[in-house]
Amino acid sequence: MAFSGFIPDFWCKNGVNNITNDDNGTNLNSCSNNISMCDREFDMSKLTIVNEWDLVCENRWISFTITTVQMTGALIGAFGIGYAGDRFGRRISLYTILFLHGIFVAVSAFSNSWQLFAAMRFGIGMVGGAVSVVNFIAAVEFVGKGWRALLGAIPVWSGAAPCLALIAYLFPNWRHLEFFIFALNTLVLLGFFIVPESIRWLTVKGRIEEASAIACLIAERSKKPPPDTAVIQKIAEEEQSRNRYFSSYSFIDLVRGKRIRLITLRVWYTWFASALVYWSLVFGVQNMSGNFYLNFFLVSVIEIPASLIILLWIDRKNFGRRRSIVLANSLTAFSALGAAIATLTAPESSKAYYVNICVLIAKFCVTSGWSSMSPFTTELYPTVIRILGYGSAGTVAKVGGIFATQVVALAVKEGYLLYVIICVLMIIDTASILTLPETRGEALPDTLFEITKHRDTQDKCSVESGDEQNKTVLL
Repeated sequence: MAFSGFIPDFWCKNGVNNITNDDNGTNLNSCSNNISMCDREFDMSKLTIVNEWDLVCENRWISFTITTVQMTGALIGAFGIGYAGDRFGRRISLYTILFLHGIFVAVSAFSNSWQLFAAMRFGIGMVGGAVSVVNFIAAVEFVGKGWRALLGAIPVWSGAAPCLALIAYLFPNWRHLEFFIFALNTLVLLGFFIVPESIRWLTVKGRIEEASAIACLIAERSKKPPPDTAVIQKIAEEEQSRNRYFSSYSFIDLVRGKRIRLITLRVWYTWFASALVYWSLVFGVQNMSGNFYLNFFLVSVIEIPASLIILLWIDRKNFGRRRSIVLANSLTAFSALGAAIATLTAPESSKAYYVNICVLIAKFCVTSGWSSMSPFTTELYPTVIRILGYGSAGTVAKVGGIFATQVVALAVKEGYLLYVIICVLMIIDTASILTLPETRGEALPDTLFEITKHRDTQDKCSVESGDEQNKTVLL
């Protein structure tokens, strides 16, 4: 929506040739108080849904509504994929929703009304919310503890976003942009014939032969000796013995016990706050001074070093996941405070410069913190409810995205409010993160029973024990 909903220059045109935009441009992008007297014309060098369906002034609410509808779809997708991913598997769930994504994008490209476009954005949002959950979980379950932080830091999203800015610049027609995305989605679908199912998921579901076959296949392709698959049988038997009265897990299990409930509530708040801040800064690009495409490129490309820099300390013994997130959130709060102060007190000649710098720093820090939160969240939950936990966090994050659209709408009139809200949210989030247990150096738990054990992660012996256990675990 950042590109499809971009607002090009517009002005009122009365009659055939009488354009009311005067020589000094005072009426450019201004809304007339008398709607019936304003026949709007748009700069057609960029074709967006705004100039196609006249979504400015009295119709500006439609753009915000479409964005809210999309984020609502993302919420539902993140919520539903938790059940589907644990019930039907990571691989089937992932590629089913990617197939649906292609359909929604294709129909969106041929939309003849904003209502149909909004309906398709709901579907696209639903798919996006689901993919962001199941894709990361599926990847994490294939790697050992030494690689989990790297997965969260790989700048896949942040690496693609700047490219999207370039593509949108080259294809200023929003329909052509939708066609391009459809073509990319089609290529991604070919991964269905390459990507295997999660070994961990197959194991806890009791599908021992399939899990062992995939493990052996991976070892063969990696030119490694065949692994000892006895651990797969052991985990499956343990899971069956502990849950003989339950055929499946549900979201209730995320809050069933006191320890897991406290973890879940704090994780939910962190994801909500991070998402609200992140999307507020993304959706607020149009409010920044300067060239829109350049601003979007800068706001996006800054995520690449933000994602990679966490590798410098997230696995350090005396730093870890928790302190990494605390540092990033604290800096986000200070940057937002600086932007609010600059908005209120800086001279007009330099205000835009100071605000833009603070916004870029805030985007850098919130991206770093959220990237650290992804592996941290997966390590806090056991395999049997990991995708439920991660999915629920993603769901709450989409609620934050919905609120972000409304916060940005408020900032149209009072720009400093956005930064004040960000500052307060990040301060509370920092305090919340400090109460979560550190997970650096610990093996991924597979059952709920392991979570009920008291794990004093501040104890050096606990970390060393976790390292020793990992040597005997297959993945």
